[in-house]
Amino acid sequence: MVNILIADDNISFATSLMNYLNEKNNNVRVCYIAKNGKETLEFLNNKKDIDIVLLDLDMPMLTGIQVLENVEDKRKYEESFIIISGKNDLIKKILSKELIYSIMYKAIDIESIAEKINKLIKNKDKLKSQKSIKEQIVQELLYLGYDISYRGTKYLVSVIEYISLNQNCNTENLKKNVYPTVAKKYNTSIHNVKSNINRANNLMYYNCDIEKLKKYFTFDIDVKPKIKTVINTVINKISKKVTKSCV
Repeated sequence: MVNILIADDNISFATSLMNYLNEKNNNVRVCYIAKNGKETLEFLNNKKDIDIVLLDLDMPMLTGIQVLENVEDKRKYEESFIIISGKNDLIKKILSKELIYSIMYKAIDIESIAEKINKLIKNKDKLKSQKSIKEQIVQELLYLGYDISYRGTKYLVSVIEYISLNQNCNTENLKKNVYPTVAKKYNTSIHNVKSNINRANNLMYYNCDIEKLKKYFTFDIDVKPKIKTVINTVINKISKKVTKSCV
């Protein structure tokens, strides 16, 4: 169930929107309506069950802009706000853009708002899945002894994550197909991505217990794993865990 807060001083509009959303989607529930900015902020900072916020910018006591600026847990509400406003001058003043998924003008019909909410829900599910995959990758690399604070390990996490999320991508040509994407993400060169990943791998090999390494990669002898081997093995381990959890 996705819980929604509607923050709007136009109670008639908020109630109509609430009734429509609750009626049209069984997976959506409007759990709170706030009629001013102060009340909105109190809900956001004290209630833990709010997933999506429909926020009017022009409200009494605190404006929607002030609400965005004073949200305590900004990480929780990242891309969780749909702004519904009729004032373009207020929209231009928004600074906390990391919290905003979309901006819609108040004259728009309720059906369009509902469609936007459904898109946001799908986006949140996708982000949750990506976050889960990244966390699993980090756990696998920690088990092997990679230093997660090291730049090369961060690049390696991004490489494995990218391949995991793109079915048509593999390790056949990392320098051509994957490293450029990671280099762009971190605003660095392909050479730096490759060399730092190699350094991280060397550091892991010298610090990791040999028997653990052999067992993890099913090696018969003590040998440093190639980057491609690390990537493919980690992805395979994660895939098996996901399959096992679904059975």
